[in-house]
Amino acid sequence: MEGDVDKQRKLILQGQLSDATMQKQHQRNYNRWLCRARAEDLSDIAALKALYQTGVDMCGRTVMVLVGRNIPVTLIDMEKALLYFIHVMDHITVKEYVMVYFHTLTGEHNHLDSEFLKKLHEIVDTKFKNNLRAFYFVHPSFRSKVSTWFFTTFSVSGMKQKVHHVETLQQLFTCILPEQIDIPPFVLEYDARET
Repeated sequence: MEGDVDKQRKLILQGQLSDATMQKQHQRNYNRWLCRARAEDLSDIAALKALYQTGVDMCGRTVMVLVGRNIPVTLIDMEKALLYFIHVMDHITVKEYVMVYFHTLTGEHNHLDSEFLKKLHEIVDTKFKNNLRAFYFVHPSFRSKVSTWFFTTFSVSGMKQKVHHVETLQQLFTCILPEQIDIPPFVLEYDARET
């Protein structure tokens, strides 16, 4: 039965496939993506400096930074971006971690659409979701707050309580000390101007 994909999908839709079988299928799918991520040249995506590891938060958890302005969605291969995310995050997510997303000065060409985010959420291993303790959304716009609310309410409801909108860097520093996070200069300048 493992080889008959159509039969498995039909059973899933009918609710007859066990959770264990579905988890095994999900793990196999993730492992295929991980193998591709390890094999492919992702240096062009790495050069964007949109995703990187920095220090630790107040609880000693690894801090990962995602810089929205550095993601030119309309100019890059988003599948390669997904592969890069998996490649970088796979070894981080084996233990608890937090993510800081700088939405600062992002434009239309930097916004990840909900379809991409849903695909990311469906593909990543359960350790990504289970070990994520907080997602700090720094300098959110009204539109991004609304989009995040809809996305975490209707698409990935398990994430909702982990998302924290952070208006200023001072708020962020109550969770992560300034010396524990590498903040892009334009974010520092924006925060100094706005606060």
